[in-house]
Amino acid sequence: MTKDEDGLEMTGAEMVALAGSVAMCLSKKLTPREICLMRTFFQAVASNVSTIEYTDTICKSKKFK
Repeated sequence: MTKDEDGLEMTGAEMVALAGSVAMCLSKKLTPREICLMRTFFQAVASNVSTIEYTDTICKSKKFK
């Protein structure tokens, strides 16, 4: 994807770098228990975003128009 296509003004590589930087910053400031809680939180966010994305894709398909 190019910057124009994804709507985030970020390439995939930039998003991966940002995610890695955020993870490193969090790991230096949080306890192991807090890191575990953050992991669970972000997994839930990712799961819900995936569900929304999938539902949106299905609803826009010709099958449901």
